[in-house]
Amino acid sequence: MWIHPVKNFLPATITMFGFFQKLSFIFLFSSLYLSAVGQAPMAQIDFKNSLPDLMARYARSAQDTGRVRLALSISNFYLHNKGYTSSFADSSFIYAVSAGNLAKSLDYQKGGDDAKILQGSVLIRGGKFGDFRKIVDQAEGPLYCRLQILLGRHYLELVGEENSDLNLADSLFSTAQAYAQQHRMPGLSLITRVYRYTVMLERRLDSTKCDDEFRKISAICKASGNTGIDAMAWNFRAAYIMDVNISLGATYFYEAARLAKLAKNPGLAVDCFREIADINMRLGKLDLAEQQLKNILKMYSSLGYKNLQLPYELLSAVNNAGGNLEIAMNYALKAMTFAEASGTDVHSNYLQYRLGDLCQKLGQRKESIDWYQKAIESTIRSEQRFPYLVFRQQAIELIAEGKAKLVLKKLSAAMKRYPPSSKSIFIIMLQGDCYAALNQPVIAERFYAQVIKAFDTWDADITYYYWGYKNVAAFYIRQGNYARAGQYLDKIFSSGKNIVAVTDLAEVHHLKFKVDSAKGNYVEAIRHFETAKSITDSIFNQAKLKQSEQLQLQYKTSQREKENLTLRNRNTIQHSELEKEELKGKMITVGLLGSVLVICLLVYLYRAKQKSNKNLTKQQDEINQQNNALNQLVNEKEWLIKEIHHRVKNNLQIISSLLNSQSSYLHNAEAKTAIRDSQNRMHAISIVHHKLYQSNDLATLSLRPYIEELSYSISESFEAEQKVTFVFEITDAFLTTADTVPLGLILNEAITNSIKYAFEEGQQCMINISVFETIDGEYALTIRDNGKGLPPDFDISSCPSLGMKLMAGLTDQLSGKIDIRSENGTVITIIFPPTPSAVY
Repeated sequence: MWIHPVKNFLPATITMFGFFQKLSFIFLFSSLYLSAVGQAPMAQIDFKNSLPDLMARYARSAQDTGRVRLALSISNFYLHNKGYTSSFADSSFIYAVSAGNLAKSLDYQKGGDDAKILQGSVLIRGGKFGDFRKIVDQAEGPLYCRLQILLGRHYLELVGEENSDLNLADSLFSTAQAYAQQHRMPGLSLITRVYRYTVMLERRLDSTKCDDEFRKISAICKASGNTGIDAMAWNFRAAYIMDVNISLGATYFYEAARLAKLAKNPGLAVDCFREIADINMRLGKLDLAEQQLKNILKMYSSLGYKNLQLPYELLSAVNNAGGNLEIAMNYALKAMTFAEASGTDVHSNYLQYRLGDLCQKLGQRKESIDWYQKAIESTIRSEQRFPYLVFRQQAIELIAEGKAKLVLKKLSAAMKRYPPSSKSIFIIMLQGDCYAALNQPVIAERFYAQVIKAFDTWDADITYYYWGYKNVAAFYIRQGNYARAGQYLDKIFSSGKNIVAVTDLAEVHHLKFKVDSAKGNYVEAIRHFETAKSITDSIFNQAKLKQSEQLQLQYKTSQREKENLTLRNRNTIQHSELEKEELKGKMITVGLLGSVLVICLLVYLYRAKQKSNKNLTKQQDEINQQNNALNQLVNEKEWLIKEIHHRVKNNLQIISSLLNSQSSYLHNAEAKTAIRDSQNRMHAISIVHHKLYQSNDLATLSLRPYIEELSYSISESFEAEQKVTFVFEITDAFLTTADTVPLGLILNEAITNSIKYAFEEGQQCMINISVFETIDGEYALTIRDNGKGLPPDFDISSCPSLGMKLMAGLTDQLSGKIDIRSENGTVITIIFPPTPSAVY
C-alpha cells in the first residue's frame, strides 16, 4: 500500500532486515483518534506501559472505570506488543470482552466502544470478518464510524498495491464519512476525509489534485479548531513524501509536531521528532541524529514511558552506521533490557538480529551465530514464518567457518517447511555464496547472474543492491576477472557512500584496491588502500585508547591499594585515641565531685576534648568514605581482569579467523589440516579465558564443563560423517590456569588423533575421558577410544608426530608422567600433581 515501512521508518543501516512490515502503520502513526473528538488511540505499540505493571495494577483495582481502562490497556498490549500468535490474540480478546462487560455494567459508553474496537481488531487480524460484521451490525453512533474506519485501514495497509483493496478501503471510508455527516459528527467526518486523502496518495493521483485536497482539509481543520486532526494529516503527508523528497518529509514532520503540541498530543509530537532523527540518520547527519534521539529519550521519560526500547534501538543504529560498534552494542542491549522488562515481544527478533550483526562486525563469530539463531527462532515462534534475510546473515558466518554444505542443507529444509512467497533474490544470492565457498565457480556464477538480472527489474532499497554488487565483485576478484569486478564496485561508489555502513565501506575500498592493482592503476589503488586503512585504524584506535585507559585504571588501583593499607592503620590508631578520650572524660566527671576549683578546670578540658572528638569523628567519616571508594576500585580491578580474559579470548578468535581466511587460499590438504589443528589448539586456550571471564572466581576453572565443551568443539570442527560419542567420568575439581591450559592442549591432541586415525569406516566411534584423584593427591587423566589401536612398534620417544611431542612436552610442563598403550583401542594416561593454589 502507500506506506513503505522499510523505507519510511527504518534507517539505511536497518532497512536491510525487513522484519516488521506488518507494524509500519503502527510506528508511523501513533495517535489516530485525538482528544479533540474524544477518541482513544488504536492500533499502536504501547511504549508507555509495561505488562507486569499493568497486570499488578489490574489485580488490585476496584470495579470502576479505572479497571476498564486497565483492561483495555492490557488487551492493546497483548494485541500489539506480543507478536502475532493465536494465544496472544485470545488474551487480547478476553481482556477486551472483560472491559466491555464491566463498562456496560457501569454505563461507561466510551469504555464500551473502545472495547468493541479492540475486539474488532482481534477478529480482523484473525481473518474472522463474519464475526466482525456482527459487531458492526449492532453498532451505532461514533462506534459505527470507527469500526468502518478500522476495516478500511486493514485494506489500506495490506502489503502490495492491489487496486481492489484500495477501492474497498475508499468505500469503507466513504460510508463512515457519510454516516458521520448525517449524524452530525464533524470530527469523525474530517478524520475519514483524511483517510480518503491517503487513498488518493496511494493511487498515485496527480500531485496537484492531491495537494489541493490537502489544503482543503487543512483549511477546515484551522477553521473548526481541529488542530489534532490537522497534525495527523501533516503526519500522513510527511510519510508519503519521503519517497519523493526526504528533506521535504522532515519539514512536514516538523509541522506535524508543532500542531501536535498545540493539540496537547505530546505522544504524536515526539513520534514526529523521532522520524526527523531517522531522516537525519539516513542523510548521514549522524551527530545531529544522535543528539536528537537523546533529546527524544528525555521526552519519553518526561511523558512517563516505561519502555525506552525504540529510541535506544535508533541510537544503536546511529552508532552502528558511524562505526562506534561498542557503543552501538551497549544501546542495543539497553533496548533489549527495556523490551524484556516491559514484556514487549514484537521487536525482540529485530533486536536479536542487530546484536548478531554487531557481534559479526566485532569478529565475535560464535556470539553472532547465537544471536542470529535467537532471531530466527523468535520470528518463527511469533510470526510463523522463516526470516530468510536473518538466516543469510547467519549463513555468512557459517560459510566463513567452512560450513557451506550445512548452510545449503538448512536452507533446503527451511524452504520445504516455510516456502518463500517467490524465489527470493536473497536466497539466490546465498546459494551463489555457498557454491563459491565450495569452489564450484560455474554454479556460483549462474546464481550470481540471476541476482544481477533481477536487479534490473526489482524495486527495492538501494542498500540491497550494494549487498549484491559487493558479493559478486568479491567473487570475480577471487576468479581473477578484475574487469567484471570493477564494474560492480563502480556501481556501489556511484550510488553514494551513505548507503554503506562505515564498517563495510572499508571492505569495498579494499576490493577496489585489488582491482586497481591488477589493472596497473597504482595511484588509485593506493588511494583506496589508504582509505580502507584509515577507516579500520579509526575504529581500532578507539579500541586501543579504551584499553590504554583501562590499564591506567589498573595502575591507579594498585596505587590506591597501598594508600588503603596506610589509611586502615591510621584508622586503628584513631579508634584507640577515641577510646582513651572517653576514659579521660569519665575520670574528669569523678574529679568534679571533689573540688569546685577543679570543676572549672575540668569543664574547660571537657569542652576542649569534645571539640577534639568531633574532629576525630569527622576524620573517621572521611576515612570511611575513602574506604568505600577504594572498595569500588577493587571491584573495578576485578572487572578489568575479567575484561582482559575476554579480550584475550577475542584476540585468539581473531587469529583463528585469520587462519581460516588463509586456509581458503590453500589447496594443499596437509596445510589446511595443519591450520585446522592450530585453530583447535587456540580454541582450547580460548575456552579457558572465556570460562574465567564468565566466572566469579578469577583464579581457578571448573574442570568438568571445560573438558566437555572442548571435546564437543573439537569433534564439530571435523564435520565427519561418523559421529563420535563421548563418555565423561570427571571428578568435580577446580584447577588453575597453569594446569588447565596444558591439560586442554593435551586433550586436543589426543582427541584429534583419535578422530583422524583411530576409527575404521562404518565403526561406532566412542571416546571415554575420565579424570580422578589418586590416593597420592595427584590427578589422573585418561583418554580411551575403541579404535584400531597403536602400531605394534609404536614408541613415543621416537615418534616424529608434532602432536605426540606436544603431549610429551606439556606433560613435563605439568610435572607429570604420560603412558600410551593399546588396550581394545588406544589408551593415553597422564598423571600429574595439581598446583598448590588449586582449590578442590
